[in-house]
Amino acid sequence: MSAVTAHALREELEALARAALDTDDLAERTTYLRDAAYLAMDLGDAPQAMTHALACLDAARRTADLALQARAHMTIALVMGDVHDDVGAATHFREAEGLARSARDARGVAATNVNAAHYDQERGHFASSVLRLLTLRRSPYAAALEHDEQGKGLDQVFHVNFVRGAASALLGLGVDAELRASLDARRDEVHAQLQESAAALRRLHRLEVPLTNSRWLTDVLESLLIHARLTGDAPLARQLADEWVQLAGDWNVTAQLGRALLGRAELRAQLGEWPEVRVDAARAAELFGDDHPSRALSARQLLARAFAAQGEWRAAFEVQQALSAQAERIYRAFMQQSARLRIIERQAIEAEVRAAAFAEAALRDPLTGIPNRAGALRRLDQLVRAARRGRPCAVALLDIDHFKSVNDRFGHAAGDEVLRRVAATVTRSIREVDQLARYGGEEFLLLLDGLTLPEARRACRRVGQLITEIDWEDVAPGLRVTASIGLAALRPGLDREVILREADAAMYAAKAAGRNTVRLSVTSG
Repeated sequence: MSAVTAHALREELEALARAALDTDDLAERTTYLRDAAYLAMDLGDAPQAMTHALACLDAARRTADLALQARAHMTIALVMGDVHDDVGAATHFREAEGLARSARDARGVAATNVNAAHYDQERGHFASSVLRLLTLRRSPYAAALEHDEQGKGLDQVFHVNFVRGAASALLGLGVDAELRASLDARRDEVHAQLQESAAALRRLHRLEVPLTNSRWLTDVLESLLIHARLTGDAPLARQLADEWVQLAGDWNVTAQLGRALLGRAELRAQLGEWPEVRVDAARAAELFGDDHPSRALSARQLLARAFAAQGEWRAAFEVQQALSAQAERIYRAFMQQSARLRIIERQAIEAEVRAAAFAEAALRDPLTGIPNRAGALRRLDQLVRAARRGRPCAVALLDIDHFKSVNDRFGHAAGDEVLRRVAATVTRSIREVDQLARYGGEEFLLLLDGLTLPEARRACRRVGQLITEIDWEDVAPGLRVTASIGLAALRPGLDREVILREADAAMYAAKAAGRNTVRLSVTSG
């Protein structure tokens, strides 16, 4: 366990960031960036955590994996919660659960609720977290806790959070009158689950069951300590508190040691050991500084209580004054940090918008503004899949007749205008579900969704007629434009290359028949 140090965590963070850059697999990149965000949070580096979390979401969104996107939103929620952006955290938790449900990802739904419960506890809302976890336990998603196919230890995190939340709530922490009534109504259920979860944590503590992540041992100790405080087992509570402080000290991670000292100070305050409270609370406040504001303020408040309990009123007053000054500094720092995080988030959103625009541009023909060959093939793949399910669809290749002579007689500017007007005319005449794309040169690909072959044939004839009716007087007096169209029906079992060859053969048949006509592929006909 002593290998878990701040230096080791930073090395691991750098390794994850490098791995994310080196891989072309978006799912792997998402996982590396998510783990990097969690490590940055452990180190108290909120801007870096947000940077990795947003990069994680960007990578996830570039996949079609809704479950992966859900986990990315959950990561951002936890980062925002870590810096007390409650509105942002709640928004991303809702997004995460919605995506996980859409993906039918039971583990994703369970993980979102387990992590949201942890977020509730960090806000001191222990009763809310318990009610959330009980609801999860009674839902169809509870099976994901016992059968975690990813081997991520979700059941262990559930037990940690339940024991910490339930023991704290039963000690009277973070419970208002309404929530107290809700807990009382489910008291038997709370105690039964608390007994089960505490037993699971004791097995982890005794190493009878291996921890999925060795860094969770401090969380196990914290939860067992609060449970021992609830049961009134002072010797066990002291033993757990000392072990927690010793372990956190060995790790030399500032935030972890501060948290352990604060946890032991709270135990000692419950036991009335005020001189010891003063030592631990003062050290915890020093370690937290302004980097971990809520815990720093809790430590100073506990220190002021210790002085007051010993009748040292002036010292208690001075601590309160220092606490007020620190609260003001923390507020300013929080606003600055929130501004930095918002800048990072805005930059990521702007980058995402630019990337989407570039991706869209890559699928558009710059001359005509309609989809290009790549865009058309993407849409054709969708129609091929629809045809396999029995949906009628058709593909037509449209070639402008004698286009080379248009360029030779009237110039390339006129030829470009012909392509633009033909594209605009045909696009206006087809339905929204259909698509016209520039396939190459003077060839266009027309994709007709949901039309039977006779319907598609009539549509192509109408398109051909509209092209002949275009007025070219302002471009080149005497210019007349027609098109030859080859039509093929999509049929189950055929891939796009076969369909395109059939449409191409039919288009050449239209040329051979004198042009300005529609011909069906031999197989379709």
